[in-house]
Amino acid sequence: MKPQAITFRKIIRFAATSFILMAFNSNSITAQINKLRPAVYNTFIKTGTAVKVQTVEGQTIAHTDTTTVNNIQLDAGKKSIWQYEKRIAVLDVASMQKFREASKTDALNEEVKVIPELHIEPNNGITESSEPTTYRIAFTSQQPLLYDDKSDQFSAKLAFLLINQSGNNNAVIEPTKIEVNSDELTSIKPGSFVIDHLSIPSYNVELTGKHLKDSAKVKVSTVSNPEGYITYLKVKPSLEIKSNRTTLQGLGIQEIPITVNFIGTNSPDSVKITFTSEKGAVTPNPLVMRYNETATVHLRSEGMGKVKLTATANSFVPKDLDLTFIFPLYFLLATILGGLAGTFIKARRKKITSKAILVGIITGLVGAAAYYFLGINLLGISFTAGFNEIAVFTISALSAYFGISLVKPDNKE
Repeated sequence: MKPQAITFRKIIRFAATSFILMAFNSNSITAQINKLRPAVYNTFIKTGTAVKVQTVEGQTIAHTDTTTVNNIQLDAGKKSIWQYEKRIAVLDVASMQKFREASKTDALNEEVKVIPELHIEPNNGITESSEPTTYRIAFTSQQPLLYDDKSDQFSAKLAFLLINQSGNNNAVIEPTKIEVNSDELTSIKPGSFVIDHLSIPSYNVELTGKHLKDSAKVKVSTVSNPEGYITYLKVKPSLEIKSNRTTLQGLGIQEIPITVNFIGTNSPDSVKITFTSEKGAVTPNPLVMRYNETATVHLRSEGMGKVKLTATANSFVPKDLDLTFIFPLYFLLATILGGLAGTFIKARRKKITSKAILVGIITGLVGAAAYYFLGINLLGISFTAGFNEIAVFTISALSAYFGISLVKPDNKE
């Protein structure tokens, strides 16, 4: 046989062998990627479901296709993302168990939300199995949007975690970029971040906002879906009680209005609020009001000293209002001056004795005290008067001038 023929035959044999080896290696890699067990995803993706399959290169989508989950062909050596739904959902039971094991918490199913994407990365050689690493993005609210009195705003915290659906939690994965934003919140820190590991530790995002009602709309965006998935964070309403003053004259002299309302809700449902005070009396008590309304109760002083008024409603955190009942010095001064004024006006040009002055002061004091302590109008004149120094002075002066012989209960009306 000629040497040229032998050489040509060797070349042909070498080329055929190389082609076979390349095909074998290619099939091996493809087979490695295609060994994604249905058990990995069949608890949350039904057989025959249409899935958007995206091939990822770096942090960009290189190719997108739509097919059924049974017919997906993955590119060897490249990351893929299966988008199987369009909305954020709660975790299925099997995945929830994995979440509890990974996060080491006893969270309930409805507390954990999952992005409807299955991330699939080829085996990186760390594990002995040829099965690719698969995971999903989950997040949970470590606290709902709670109101803080000092900062006058609501705050919440979300914890993001990559749930491993198969493989080793120590597997090296490509960084997963996530963005969180909202038109209804004033601050999101951080608004953009990456997670480069499976399981714990989770990645925390802090959110704050003002003037929120019932819930806040939040959008979570990924490389697969830059437009974002919508979720809603619950707002936990807060009970609020307040007054335009912190001191009032004690010994039952003064009564002040207390405003009651709920922050963070538009619910028309009714709720019962109970008030407790170390001193003094609140009317009405208890109070039945709607969540979306503002109500007013009245607190009358008793004795003197510091007082804590507490409002309690169902499962809400009780709210306190600190007040101080002071000695009714201004009341006494106003009644004395009013009694003197009434006495001098009544006497006109007559000589005024010390007895007449004393009687006038006492008469004015009794008339004013009866009105503000007991709600009894001893003048027989129809009027209503709130508590202030001028009103006290006037009632005292009128009592000293006209006397209090006409006793006519009027309940301030």
